[in-house]
Amino acid sequence: MSAGLTALLHFAEHDYSWLAQLFSLLVLPFAHEDLAIILGAYIVVNNIMPASLVVLCIYGGMVASDFALYGIGAGARHLPWLTRLAVDDRVRSFAHTLKRNLFGIVALCRVVPGVVFIAFVACGWTRVPLARFTVASLVVSALYLPLMLCIVVFFGDALDDRAGLWTWPFLLCVLVAIGFLRRKVFTFQEAPHPADAKPSTLEHFPAKCEAVRPRKCDKSKESRTCPDSTGTGHALGRNAAFAERIRSSLLYLPRIVSWIGFALRYRSLTLPSIANPCHPTAGAWGATKSEYLLDVAANERRWIADFVVMTRSSGPHTHYADLERVRQSLMVAGLTFPLIAKPDIGRHGVCRIEHVVALREYLRQCPGGEKLILQRFVPCAGEAAVLYARLPGMQSGRILSLAFRAGGRYRDARRYITPELEARFDAIARSMREFHYGRFDLGFASADELMRGDKFSVTEISGVGGGANHAWDPLLPLAEIYRRLVDQQRIMFLIGEKNRARGFKPIGCADYLKSVVRQSQLSRRYPASA
Repeated sequence: MSAGLTALLHFAEHDYSWLAQLFSLLVLPFAHEDLAIILGAYIVVNNIMPASLVVLCIYGGMVASDFALYGIGAGARHLPWLTRLAVDDRVRSFAHTLKRNLFGIVALCRVVPGVVFIAFVACGWTRVPLARFTVASLVVSALYLPLMLCIVVFFGDALDDRAGLWTWPFLLCVLVAIGFLRRKVFTFQEAPHPADAKPSTLEHFPAKCEAVRPRKCDKSKESRTCPDSTGTGHALGRNAAFAERIRSSLLYLPRIVSWIGFALRYRSLTLPSIANPCHPTAGAWGATKSEYLLDVAANERRWIADFVVMTRSSGPHTHYADLERVRQSLMVAGLTFPLIAKPDIGRHGVCRIEHVVALREYLRQCPGGEKLILQRFVPCAGEAAVLYARLPGMQSGRILSLAFRAGGRYRDARRYITPELEARFDAIARSMREFHYGRFDLGFASADELMRGDKFSVTEISGVGGGANHAWDPLLPLAEIYRRLVDQQRIMFLIGEKNRARGFKPIGCADYLKSVVRQSQLSRRYPASA
């Protein structure tokens, strides 16, 4: 007895602060996984606990929190009071999606803040098989945790010698900012759904441009594509891209991972912001459309659809005065209705304006102090998006992707890229100040004429924020989509690296975040697109 008591007293004399740390690593994932990762990185950097034990504790906490939420959902099926607390319309709406995309939903919860409670409660509520949920939670957590922990440990170790304990509050703020950016990325990059896809402007306005003669379909490929009268082709049959069957946000998950990889390699998270160094953020967020359009030199302006830019007055009851100013500007520019009206910043609020009354109403709904673009409507037979890149110091670049728009969707059209077309966009890009990467949206008369670099009108130019619309082509394998998207990121970082060597400096993360916030705020104030 005395020997046991002595051993117990000796055991109590030890410092058991590590036990509190161990308990914290297990419990923190229930509150927020990023907090647990920050604490785990601090423990690893300061050699307080073995890294393997830290990973095991956080991993156990993450999986346990997943099962706790699953249990809440499962219990809500039998307990009315728990149903009232935990189950709402958002949880119920997950039912069908969960049964088809369980792994995708679990991955989404690891990446996007604020989704995990709804999704995992929905898993239990909708009777998702426990075995499938277990495998999904174990696998996704095992992939996500080491990646995030390694990133935080890497930066924490690098900053700890310089900033000391201030390193960890700083990294916590960075993770919060990244969480905000992740939410914004998934909010803005929504894929067009077949049922919601808006028809192209061609369906509302008769085509006046020349189109090539109809071509016969290849009967052996009737289930794939059949060229239409514009030569763009349209998807037939029931084929659907894997990219269309998963949540659009999940399509961008590998892009976030690869972006972080390139950022570590080039030692800058915002290096692509100097791909087009004469434009703030290089067109990623908060960039103005008019600056790119006005940047095209006069000798290449014939390829740009005519437009005027006006600034909405900030005072009350000024839309009548603004309307008169706009009418004068349109008269000087020789523009007539119909017009395309769009805010200078962001992707929302694009409307077709048929007459003066519609223009007055549009001006009334626009936020004061912000710029608007009124552009000639281009009634051509086809629409396309051209993604272009040119290394600094090189005379010629290349078209990274070409996509045709048909029936409200974009289809990969790389086979239509020709040396003549690339030469045409080389000339336009070289006429601009330090333009090295971006997307051209255009209307064209026919595919044959576009291949000759003729009879098209550019309606919009964007920078590194211009995505590749071929990602939604049902004929492209998902692996090929990812390969192209990652290759485009590689080119953006490479261009940024070369411009950094020329003396340009990337913007800071804080300034980048301000641009995201400003564009998000403006988008909520714009008129609805129509």
